[in-house]
Amino acid sequence: MGIYDDPLGSIVISSWISSMLFMLVIREMIRYYASFQNDALGLKIFVAVAVTVDTTSLIADYADVYLNTVSHWGDEEFIKNQYWPVGLYLATTGVTGLLVQSFLVNRYYSLTKNWLVCVFLALCIIASFGGSVGTVVMLSLFNAYDQRFMAKIPVTIWMTTTAVTDVLIAAVLIWQLYNMKTSFKTTEHLIQRLMRNAMQTGSTTSVIALCVLISYLINTSSNVETAFAFILGRVYILTLLYNLNIRKISKKEGGTSITDHDNYRPRGPTMVMEGIQVQRTAVVHMDTSGDDLGLTPGSYKSQHDDKVVEMV
Repeated sequence: MGIYDDPLGSIVISSWISSMLFMLVIREMIRYYASFQNDALGLKIFVAVAVTVDTTSLIADYADVYLNTVSHWGDEEFIKNQYWPVGLYLATTGVTGLLVQSFLVNRYYSLTKNWLVCVFLALCIIASFGGSVGTVVMLSLFNAYDQRFMAKIPVTIWMTTTAVTDVLIAAVLIWQLYNMKTSFKTTEHLIQRLMRNAMQTGSTTSVIALCVLISYLINTSSNVETAFAFILGRVYILTLLYNLNIRKISKKEGGTSITDHDNYRPRGPTMVMEGIQVQRTAVVHMDTSGDDLGLTPGSYKSQHDDKVVEMV
């Protein structure tokens, strides 16, 4: 193993992975803006801000790699220290996590109106963001690799609360979706898809956060944890975009087309779940000539239940 495999190899490989993930971010962002042009302006701005913050983080990743492998190649004294790109990508990663976690908690609140759980999750998010700020401050004050142990407390707080918060958000969403019972198979399939999405996105970010924490605690002077930290922001943004774009997928798979009818009247309860409106309706046909059935003109001839799945 070469002497530069740990300090430089880890960040070079991670920058490659980050670039591939960022291509997915661009694809999903284009898909979102093309598919949901009627979304609220505030949500569109929110997505743009989140992607911009993560793009800044990726630029910081590239700058860190470039300074170490090009501008100061062979300068062992330079490699032994951390400079402004490290603080920038850590700060932007913390902001990205704050934005995406807040978005998911807001979705949960819109679904349940359970303010008690949301307040607890908000406190976890604040603790996580506070840990990220503390990490940036400590690594700015003690920028040598052999001094990185000084940031052990804020790093532990940041990554632990991040993992816990992601798992809790996924858990409460899955639990809420699990308790939404329906007699329609297509709607049930839609709910199962949402549950899988919450499980996959929540577990991915929490696993990466734990990898950062464990690799850091094993060897505080190693750069392996940086490899995991580089990609954390991309995964958060993909979580945000997947949660938005799944509305289009769900509408294609779970929706039913309704034939226009002059006397169609929707009835029945509506429930909103994770941006998806599920409405049970009754289709009523008007009989204007039903003398042969003993019905007076204008009376109801038949009625049957139907289902509408609409993304909101």
